[in-house]
Amino acid sequence: MKSKLLPVLLVILMLLNGVLIFMLIKKPHENKRHPQERNFLIMELKFTNNQKDKFLSFDTLHRENMMRFDQQIRRQKDVIFNSFSESLTNIDSLSILIGELTKKKEVEVFRFFKSVRKICTKDQQAKFDKIISKALKGGKKGPPKVRRIPPPKDRK
Repeated sequence: MKSKLLPVLLVILMLLNGVLIFMLIKKPHENKRHPQERNFLIMELKFTNNQKDKFLSFDTLHRENMMRFDQQIRRQKDVIFNSFSESLTNIDSLSILIGELTKKKEVEVFRFFKSVRKICTKDQQAKFDKIISKALKGGKKGPPKVRRIPPPKDRK
């Protein structure tokens, strides 16, 4: 019985390893996300080819800027959190720098959406404003639902 079980387990483990290696290399869960995000505004606003080209160039530049800001913020946070043993680190100045980078990041988001709005027609601008308004509200209508969990019953 043991001699028959060993080859079966070995084959199963080899298949599982193959699946895991595939998932590590191809990362199929990450590949599908970006085109949908980019295409959302293009599809919703029904951009022309010219508008689409301009939007994609704005989007590429915007993504590069956002990644740069994220990397700079991450580096500063690493400096703060890797300095627990050192008393030389000035946390206040690093926090101010992180705040300034975050401010620049928010300005970049505003600049991007403003430039996208400029390439829209009047009808598209009205729809764009509704989309942005809904996104700022989180896409939810009404107050958030309160889930009340009853206290545990005393078991005696």
